[in-house]
Amino acid sequence: MLSFVQKVKKYIDKHNLIEKGERLLIACSGGADSVALVRVLHELQKDYETDIAIVHTDHQLRGEESEQDMRFVEQLAISLQLPFYGTKIEVPQRVAEEGGNIQVICREERYAYFDKIMEQHHYRKLVLGHHADDQVETVVMSLVRGTLSSSITGIPRTRTFSLGEIIRPFLGVTKEEIFNYVHELHQDFRHDPSNDKHTYTRNRIRHKVVPLLKEENALVSDRIQLFVEKQQQDDTVLQIMAKEKFEQLVTVDSNDSFILDTMRFREVPIALQRRVVLLLLNYLYNESDTLLNDRLIESIISACNEFEGNSVIYLPKSFFLVRHYNNVKFTSSVQEPVLMGRMEIQEDYWLEVGAGFSIYLTRNLEADVSEEKLYVQLDYDELPLFIRQKAEGDRIHMKGMASPKKVSRLFIDEKISAEYRHVWPLLVSKNNDILAVIGLRYEERFSKEYHGQNFVLYLKKH
Repeated sequence: MLSFVQKVKKYIDKHNLIEKGERLLIACSGGADSVALVRVLHELQKDYETDIAIVHTDHQLRGEESEQDMRFVEQLAISLQLPFYGTKIEVPQRVAEEGGNIQVICREERYAYFDKIMEQHHYRKLVLGHHADDQVETVVMSLVRGTLSSSITGIPRTRTFSLGEIIRPFLGVTKEEIFNYVHELHQDFRHDPSNDKHTYTRNRIRHKVVPLLKEENALVSDRIQLFVEKQQQDDTVLQIMAKEKFEQLVTVDSNDSFILDTMRFREVPIALQRRVVLLLLNYLYNESDTLLNDRLIESIISACNEFEGNSVIYLPKSFFLVRHYNNVKFTSSVQEPVLMGRMEIQEDYWLEVGAGFSIYLTRNLEADVSEEKLYVQLDYDELPLFIRQKAEGDRIHMKGMASPKKVSRLFIDEKISAEYRHVWPLLVSKNNDILAVIGLRYEERFSKEYHGQNFVLYLKKH
């Protein structure tokens, strides 16, 4: 039976992750996974004739505990006679100044430091300690939350980064195997108590879902890793085909707008359509953008397959999809049109709705986008929501009122000028019931306090 180190080496050799003489930078948090990674690569150092070093970042989110983590990792490097690079990242300051998702900010700052060290000291590969159980969690999260990817490809073994690439030699071993290895070595490691909290989706899946899967099949990590590898192989081929179709179907005009040949696009299989659209959106947005979602992607694909009439889809960051019969253009040069008809609300990104307002509708109650927010309970048959302009006889049910109020009267009371009333955005259900006169009044179900509602509506005034 292979030892733990031999099993990792077999995985490295099978996928050609490390070549002889390479310079490797190992990201080590101090936890069991990354400490085990350091010990394994230190043991294999002679086999591959590598130069290895350790890098660590203190996000300053846990005070003295975080500082102790850095000291622990530095001492580990000293004991193994390895170079050590460490820094404190100003995450709390950036969160205070910008707001936003703390985890995203931590990741951005952490990888920026890794990139800096790799460039300064000429390391070709950054080594991370993701393991087979992390792969299970990632696949389950993708299924539960949805993914913008064309297929569920999980955590990649390698990806391009800085001067070279990121590699993950532990994807072939489980958390239990890692723990057994460090215990056999009598190797200490640090424990981050935030990993025990059920605040984050990944933690809930790790502590509640993965154990149930392992009860059903003790080898579930191996099965999912095999599934992911097959998905990645399929996706590689489909991406090559999609890039060929993209070159054939998409052109750029003098205004830097992307023009899609929809007549030929409709003849392409849906699997390639989705990938062509994602490739196009990659030109508009960075990979780190979290403003896109599956419903928006499906709306874009649907619009590109239609050929009757005109439509406009509002995309994040002031981009538009403008369709005029067979002509589809992705552009930022369109001025905001006067509201006409109904505009469908896409969840999980900011949408400019008129009258100087943007809204953000989400089912993610953990989101914190640092804007005015209202909780609301929405039934399935009310979705999707839409924005439209005022119509004759519109009324809205407001808290504290025995009967619904006329929207026209509301505009008068709020001293909204006549020129603005006909374009003021109304939020309505699929059944055309008025839920809000944006920025003015909201239906009685809306509340600033959380009482078990299933949606949050954020509002921003420009």
